[in-house]
Amino acid sequence: MILIYTLTFVILLSLFCTSSIKKNYRTYYLASTLIAIITTIYEILRISSNAKLYGFALYLEKAFMRGHISIAFFILVMFAGALNPKWKITRRLLSIRAEIAIIASILIIPHSIVYLVRFILLKLPKIIKTGIIPPLYIGYIIIGIIAFIIMIPLFITSFKKFRCKMKSKDWRNLQKKAYIFYFLVYIHILLIMLNEKQIDMLKLSSYSIIFGTYTILRLTKHINSR
Repeated sequence: MILIYTLTFVILLSLFCTSSIKKNYRTYYLASTLIAIITTIYEILRISSNAKLYGFALYLEKAFMRGHISIAFFILVMFAGALNPKWKITRRLLSIRAEIAIIASILIIPHSIVYLVRFILLKLPKIIKTGIIPPLYIGYIIIGIIAFIIMIPLFITSFKKFRCKMKSKDWRNLQKKAYIFYFLVYIHILLIMLNEKQIDMLKLSSYSIIFGTYTILRLTKHINSR
């Protein structure tokens, strides 16, 4: 299951390469940017000239293009703020929380842009022509757009250069919008799965358990801190 694979990979990378990510964050940002550019170029070629990948290369491209890798990073960012800060694993994640949030944001850009362009150029004309509006499809597109718009200022202010220019109160208030972003991401994923011809109940349950567990942990931490 791709969720398990990507989440395992991201957890291992984050925990075993914590110091490397912290010290060489620019390298990781550059690598993420190159992956995003290559993914976008391939998708453009696939749509325009029917270019195709095969085997592991195709599987890997789908993992990045469909947002699986990015979502796995965002899940770590979420739980870093919800787990007990006294735990060693939490401290390691908190030390690179901004860095992995930036990596996640960079990697989600091809997914957001390509699917939006496909909707405008390919899907929307068909909807207008037929007059048939698929509610689940339109729903996850709109929610995805809103989530992406919310993500942009969160992404930008994760960089120290921009964060340092803000008042701490303003920055904290802005970061609270991350909870809205996480909620919209879950709804976006949920609608995508419900729109499929055959619903993958294991995948649906896995995402629901992950986001549900995060919500419970975050609320518990908030209540205990009051």
